[in-house]
Amino acid sequence: MSTLKNTAVLLIGMQNDHFGDDCMLRSAIENPERIDMVKNRILELIQTLSETDVTILNLPILFREGHPEITQQVGILATIKQASLFVEGTKGGRVIEELDSWSERVPTLSGRTGFNAFVDTSLNDFLTERGVQQLVLVGASTAVCIDSTARTGYEMGYDILILDDCTISRTLSEQDMYCDAIFPMYATVSSTNDFLISNGLPALAAPAETG
Repeated sequence: MSTLKNTAVLLIGMQNDHFGDDCMLRSAIENPERIDMVKNRILELIQTLSETDVTILNLPILFREGHPEITQQVGILATIKQASLFVEGTKGGRVIEELDSWSERVPTLSGRTGFNAFVDTSLNDFLTERGVQQLVLVGASTAVCIDSTARTGYEMGYDILILDDCTISRTLSEQDMYCDAIFPMYATVSSTNDFLISNGLPALAAPAETG
């Protein structure tokens, strides 16, 4: 069995504003039940990996009240500011409560105020100190934070793996486009079970239908 000691799973945006039961972004997601399916898949992945040597790291995006970090007038960041999303100290900005029991196993690295988890954080130093060579990306959102972090990781020399059933985008067609046409330019795309089985770990059960 692989020890996965040179692999890190990066949890991107695992916060209530993305994955909460009453998150504001649900109305913007096609087939919003996908939010719960992806969240549950990620939690199952963490459970399965918990006894291995893999590094699991939580990377939330957080802003101060009023979003002084955001100066853009258009685009997604402007929308985040307008909707008052991912604010430090708020319910929406808080990491989902399901991760509370994993706080010792899954440390949180703060500082991210943009799409790219390498910017304004000590992520590269954290990974380098642990001898990490492969990054496995899960979370939200596929077309923004997953894409931005994966591209930078690739350019920095990491092997990038993106789990297609542990990531979510606004629409099914957008998810498919990134996984089928964009990510393969700089990353390997895999299902969670293919990743687990390739490392000698048991496959997860098929996702339960929600709603």
